[in-house]
Amino acid sequence: MNIVHCILSLNTGGAETLLIDIINEQSKANKVSLIIINNSFEPSLLRKISKNVSIYLLKRRPKSRNLIPIIKFNILLFKISPNIIHLHHASISQIIFTKSSKIIYTSHAIGTNIPNNNKITKIIAISNAVKDDLKNRNIKIPIVVIPNGIPITQIKCRVNYEPHTPFKIIQIARLYHAIKGQDILIKAIAELKTKGVNNISVDFIGAGASESFLKDLANKLNVKKQINFLGIKDRDYIYAHLCEYDLMCHPSRSEGFGLTVAEGMAANIPILVSNGDGPFELIQHGKYGYFFTKDNITDCANQIYQIITNYDKTVTFCRLAHEHVNATYSVTQTALKYIQLYKDLQ
Repeated sequence: MNIVHCILSLNTGGAETLLIDIINEQSKANKVSLIIINNSFEPSLLRKISKNVSIYLLKRRPKSRNLIPIIKFNILLFKISPNIIHLHHASISQIIFTKSSKIIYTSHAIGTNIPNNNKITKIIAISNAVKDDLKNRNIKIPIVVIPNGIPITQIKCRVNYEPHTPFKIIQIARLYHAIKGQDILIKAIAELKTKGVNNISVDFIGAGASESFLKDLANKLNVKKQINFLGIKDRDYIYAHLCEYDLMCHPSRSEGFGLTVAEGMAANIPILVSNGDGPFELIQHGKYGYFFTKDNITDCANQIYQIITNYDKTVTFCRLAHEHVNATYSVTQTALKYIQLYKDLQ
């Protein structure tokens, strides 16, 4: 099968990570191309793509009104002549001229804009939460749920269940607190400190527009020494070091899936998420992890305290969660489900 994946940019993020894993898997038995439209890509990510994948960089300036990159894009599609055009930004459908291929779109987040141009054949939702969001917004395009997948065997598993001193918490996400909720975790740590529970450290992995705000917040709440901003780390680093933490806390306000949550489950560490949306779905509403009421700082603090004081009980959660991830969220399974969907549309 001849498949072309199209994305506006390729920088660090869950959608981009998934895309690389998917195309590497698909390229083992199919002809796969990747078109990156904008001049916005991370060279280190390009190096992780299989040599079996044909990569095309159009280097369009973001939001440019220049028609030349659009014409080049369509000429390229004509030359590749794919059976399937798989989009990772719905807006790309607006600049596709051809009608000869099936056009699929993966909706990677809640609240994504879907152009009403009748070009997209089917939408892949990465979770039931994303599917429900699309339906609630009256999107008429057929939707199928195919959960994200991760390369489970690459993730080092924790084997020692004794918590560290200080208790080590990890959160991995873009530093964009309005969505990812890092401020909730910082405020929860500050609340615990006022109650005498201060033997906790938090590592934030990621970068983004909220970094200064979050650092100022930690300083203002007098927990600066407990909060560490490690910046962007590549996946090899994350997969090697996740097992060194006592808890992953993902306090997001809105999240379509939560790839890092699945990675934490695969690393055998306990998970604490806000209820609702993708991460809550990942832990099966409390079957495979802990949760607190979304946006509720006190509930987040209380859950962290309960986890610390009853840490021996996390062993059962971790074992069940690890089994669940292995059975449900393998990237190999995800890639195969994509291929089967393509075939069903032919």
